Amino acid sequence: MRATFAMAERRFAVLKYRGRVPAMAGCEKCERKFFTPATYSRDAAVAREYLLSKFNEHECEEKPKKSHYGW
Repeated sequence: MRATFAMAERRFAVLKYRGRVPAMAGCEKCERKFFTPATYSRDAAVAREYLLSKFNEHECEEKPKKSHYGW
């Protein structure tokens, strides 16, 4: 019998805010991070739109496997 595992869905997540403005977001599948440029740091709607556009443009890459040796 072969076990199958569902792959994580590609999902957008805001990870950090500065006040009410999203400052950092990421992809929950590949853990890539996206940062809001300083020019959008005062406009929450524009910052979120920018981060979403970066998320939509990216291609997920496989996360590097961690060694159990710690290096």
